[in-house]
Amino acid sequence: MSYDHFKVLAIEDDSGDAELLRRHLESISTFDTTFIHATTPQAAKDVLSKDTVDVIFLDQMLGADTGMHLLSQLRDSGELRPIIAMTGQGDEYMARDSIRNGADDYLVKGDLAPELLRRSIENAIGGFKRRQLEQINAKLAKDLKQKNESLKLKNRRLAELYDTAHEFVDNVSHEFRTPLTVIKEFTSILYDGLAGDVSAEQQEYLATVLDRVDDLATMVDDMLDISKLEAGLLGIARKVCTVREVFDRVQKTLERKAASNQVHLATNIAELLPSIYCDPEKIGRVIINLAINAIKFSDEGGKVTLWADKDSELDTIRIGISDNGPGIDPDKVSEIFDRFQQAGGEIRSSTKGFGLGLNIARELVRLNFGDIDVSSELGEGSTFSFTVPVYDPQLLIRRYLERIQSFCENAQYVSLFVVKVAATTDTLALEDAERFLQHQIRRSDFVISSPSGGWIVVAASNQAELGALMSRIESARNEANRNRPGSQLPQLTFMMRGNWLIHEDSQEFVEAFESEVNELGLTYA
Repeated sequence: MSYDHFKVLAIEDDSGDAELLRRHLESISTFDTTFIHATTPQAAKDVLSKDTVDVIFLDQMLGADTGMHLLSQLRDSGELRPIIAMTGQGDEYMARDSIRNGADDYLVKGDLAPELLRRSIENAIGGFKRRQLEQINAKLAKDLKQKNESLKLKNRRLAELYDTAHEFVDNVSHEFRTPLTVIKEFTSILYDGLAGDVSAEQQEYLATVLDRVDDLATMVDDMLDISKLEAGLLGIARKVCTVREVFDRVQKTLERKAASNQVHLATNIAELLPSIYCDPEKIGRVIINLAINAIKFSDEGGKVTLWADKDSELDTIRIGISDNGPGIDPDKVSEIFDRFQQAGGEIRSSTKGFGLGLNIARELVRLNFGDIDVSSELGEGSTFSFTVPVYDPQLLIRRYLERIQSFCENAQYVSLFVVKVAATTDTLALEDAERFLQHQIRRSDFVISSPSGGWIVVAASNQAELGALMSRIESARNEANRNRPGSQLPQLTFMMRGNWLIHEDSQEFVEAFESEVNELGLTYA
């Protein structure tokens, strides 16, 4: 539409009124108009279907028909062009109805003048632009709605496939574990000569079988761990232990793996290291994943060292695995903790796993309040190391508060309570109670135990729900005892201490926690 030239359609059954309109339009100095006259609604529709008309002037009375009816028909059919209604007499009700039915303006024929027509046309063009934008927006909104619905369907389908894949992985992994355990146990019996003498050659073959069983078991554990990590279901049982205890859990597996690859494995634990606070099984998995990677990437005759020492931060111990392998390209260092990324490229295909090990190692370290790091130099080797917190309740609780929202994203509150166990001389029952409580603790919770019996438990939540965890644990204890007709789990007594907003009341919470620590006689170990 050119704003200095218009094609005007006058739908008018009175030729005199049409001629008067034409003359007024021609007298507008700023406009150049082409005037088209239609005397009936059908003639007007024919013109509109064949010609590009810019502005429509519509008489409200067209013989037996009404312009109002034609106006409604045009707008209902999607006609967007400017329409100016005209009548021979002023009528405010007709003016109102015209605007309601889609007219851009309403003029009385007796009041027509060039300046009035100019303003009316300009206003009508503004309405036309607005309708164009509304139509575009409506189409975009419709398209967006359709795409959103399509996306929802695809996301729903993806979620179903994702859940199916998770279920499949979990089921397959669990099914693998039993035969793998049997294969490993009986192969170990043969390897150790417990079922009779074996030759050196046979022992070498059995060592290879054990090595490959360990590889497969690690892959199975990786698949299960990543599935549970994503679902937020991976349990964590943090407790006081020593670095030596953690190393002892994995030493035999790693020695066998190193011997199979003809790599020398050394261990170097600094003297007088303090006790640490972690889940020893999970930290053992981290060491296995990192050490097996180091062994895989080492050449025959290479050396891998497991070490532990005090970290530059006073409240952490650093555990590391160093090798003299090929090293890692600096451009790849930032990627290697991503899922499905291998730590290097040129290795034998038989040593490759799923590329999950480093990703899982990082997540397990984080679950234990630590951080993981890597330093490497091409041609010289690599060192993967991670931190584990020293057992010091006062320092641990502050570290927990710093990281709480990485375990429970929407956490707003921390709840504190003390658990006491009923007096008993049954050592096994007490150990069962400890294992039971640890099993009930979520990854976002924090628990420390007292040598004299009892636990301090801190629970993170997105609302003040102190009683919820306690009720769940008591219900689980009752259920467990129904399945233990003999030795029963001892009675656990929960003593509530309160709820605190994480960001607003953290100091008050820490003081309450430290008071309970002192009450139970828990000090730096």
